[in-house]
Amino acid sequence: MRNLKVVKIGWLRGALLALALGLGGVTLADTDVAVAAAPSAVAALSWTTVNDTVMGGRSDAKLEKGPNGELVWTGNLSLENNGGFVSIRSQKARDWSAFDGVEVAVEGGGHDVQVSLQRTDLWMRAGGYRAMVPTAKKGVTRVVIPFTAFQLKRFGRSIQGPPVTTGLKNLGQIGILIADKRPGPFKVTLSEFKPVKLPKTAQLAADTKPLLMAAIQKGVPVFNGGDAKGCADIYRDALKAAADKGHLGNAMAWSHRLASAALDKAATETPVDAAWTLRRAMDGLLFALR
Repeated sequence: MRNLKVVKIGWLRGALLALALGLGGVTLADTDVAVAAAPSAVAALSWTTVNDTVMGGRSDAKLEKGPNGELVWTGNLSLENNGGFVSIRSQKARDWSAFDGVEVAVEGGGHDVQVSLQRTDLWMRAGGYRAMVPTAKKGVTRVVIPFTAFQLKRFGRSIQGPPVTTGLKNLGQIGILIADKRPGPFKVTLSEFKPVKLPKTAQLAADTKPLLMAAIQKGVPVFNGGDAKGCADIYRDALKAAADKGHLGNAMAWSHRLASAALDKAATETPVDAAWTLRRAMDGLLFALR
């Protein structure tokens, strides 16, 4: 059993996938998607698919227009030949400095979807600023994600660099990707991707930080002492307490979605996996509060 550390920021343990949003792919042009009478934000953009085939993988995907201007993204996620990711992107100069975050509406069939941003003044090949959104198994998951939740990553690993908030005047590429190691056919519908001013009901309270840090300080030695269940219970209680106190915002808040999805997933896992699932969610929340 691997030891936990008191501070561990990041989502993917030992990720080996190159999430290459900066590479070429198949484009669905603007004129192909502007079909709705009142087009959504995504319908007015040009989108490109980028899959693990750029590095030898065997995943495949395609984009189609939906009846209401949404994007319908389907394909097959394969782990063969060291692959395992599919993505879509839209390239355009954007000044989002007047906003606090992004609102995304996606039907993802339970996949963990990474929402991605790129800065034109700090272009990251095989990476970018990412925020994880665990989608519901059925129906649309709509979340408001603060810009502070976006972590700079390359090849799936968190790296040092300026936060995206210092470059909101120079945003370029936006996108979503899947690399959750769940092979097989997938269908994702993206109906909204827009900048927003964060309402108070969607904000992550600063009081969350000491609560989670205290749980980590308590849970780490318990886990390292061989009691994974005891550690998971400590983390679970902390996340539930944060939710009960209203620290995580309402159901549309990214922080609420992240925590609730982790709690649900952990309830079906072994103690070791549950402890890691809950810890990753806590690390993501703490990153957003840094």
